[in-house]
Amino acid sequence: MIADIKTDPRHSLRMTDVKTRFVTCGDISIVVVIVVFATMTLHLKIKMFWKLMNILNQADHIIPFKNPKRIKKASVIFIAAVIFTIGLIYAYDIILKSRGKSISAYIKYYFSFYMLYSIVIMIEVFYWHIILLVKVRISLLNQDLVKVRDRTNISKNVFLEDIVGKVYLSKIIVNGDKLTNRVNNTRTSSIDPYVKSEESQNIGKWLLSLSIFQDKIFEATSTINNSMELCIHVIMLSCLLHLIVTPYFLLTGLFDGADPFYVILQTVWLLGHIGRVLIIVEPCQICINEHKKTANLICELLTFEADEEVKKAHHKTSSVISDMLTYEVDDTIKKGMTMFSLQFNRWKLRFSSCGFFKISRALLTSIAGAVTTYLVILFQFNTT
Repeated sequence: MIADIKTDPRHSLRMTDVKTRFVTCGDISIVVVIVVFATMTLHLKIKMFWKLMNILNQADHIIPFKNPKRIKKASVIFIAAVIFTIGLIYAYDIILKSRGKSISAYIKYYFSFYMLYSIVIMIEVFYWHIILLVKVRISLLNQDLVKVRDRTNISKNVFLEDIVGKVYLSKIIVNGDKLTNRVNNTRTSSIDPYVKSEESQNIGKWLLSLSIFQDKIFEATSTINNSMELCIHVIMLSCLLHLIVTPYFLLTGLFDGADPFYVILQTVWLLGHIGRVLIIVEPCQICINEHKKTANLICELLTFEADEEVKKAHHKTSSVISDMLTYEVDDTIKKGMTMFSLQFNRWKLRFSSCGFFKISRALLTSIAGAVTTYLVILFQFNTT
């Protein structure tokens, strides 16, 4: 960068005028700041990462991690897509910037810049992955809550009206282990009166384990939010600056009738910077949406009442079977879900960068508003 500044602007590779020189220096400087900051805090990032992995491993003892190959495949595809896209942008940028000049000299001057920029993008990809790990765990929690909901939505098929005394109890998951269906084919007189108590205890233990699992999710989220060494605040600042400068040069190029290849280059970089923002924002929003599903499932379980067909079926069976199947078990579920909801309402799943700003799709509207405001200011200065 310094060598290019010392060169005559007419022969400069990237800084052909004062305005371009200022923007290029700012662009390179903020990338250098991010990489230096990330390198200096690397030991803290490693500690944070292992702490996060320990928390998620504890959660996996409650609800086992499923389909790791599918998650790994999605990760590989995502990384490959990012590298391929960035490679195309770099290639187009190098070819266009070095037109009529020495490509080897351009690469010699700015190869390190492209490498540093790639490191910044990989930091964003790393953030995408750790948010994905949290999202997967929330999905597992929702899957188990769906099983609880299906357990409470007792259908008329549970009661075989033509065979008195035959009872089918639903599958229950306790700490990731499936209990087999109990099917009592005996008459009412031979039904074990302690089955309902055992069923109720198992559901209580399961709901307690889900509460612990949810607590681990919040602990993991808190660890991510409080990690200054992830550089998300500085990265988002760089994205904001790029999203102000790049549209400015794009619009001025359109108004001044610039080279179409230059306009295309600025458009490509603009889309690239938008993609960088989405890499950070979208996984956080997906996590928040998944967490909202958890709230809906809890509300469904808290408000569950057996339908009229089930109540009529209860009257056709013996009181022992009726009590054993529904009242104590469902009362246990409601009490457990009440405690679960109190814990759920105590914590709100939010993503932030050390409290500087919240990371969700609402951030996109804030960025769009800021970009529009600064573009108007820049054009006002340009006209005056």
